[in-house]
Amino acid sequence: MGLTLDNWNMLSESEKRRVVEFLRKNCRIDREIPSSEEDRPNAYVIQDGFTSGGHRMKFSDQYRIYISDISGIPSFLDLELKERGTKNRIGGTAAIREIMDYGGFGIGRN
Repeated sequence: MGLTLDNWNMLSESEKRRVVEFLRKNCRIDREIPSSEEDRPNAYVIQDGFTSGGHRMKFSDQYRIYISDISGIPSFLDLELKERGTKNRIGGTAAIREIMDYGGFGIGRN
């Protein structure tokens, strides 16, 4: 499922700071976009295609966090960690955008 904006908003300020400090210099943020939006900066295009359920692959921007070292990961992030030990990937576009704004992160290495 991924991180949710509601859960991010329920964190205390100290919990939000802990998440941001954990991610600082420890993550890469990617932005995936549908191929129909190729002119968007700081993004890479996911080619058109269909899921196994017959749905289009991408309807809008999708943000992903890839964590380098998961030692001491805050529970807010740990609950949604996928491909643990390999990609250490976290999804949840709306929450990731808020984390980026709160922490001053950009697309790429942070």
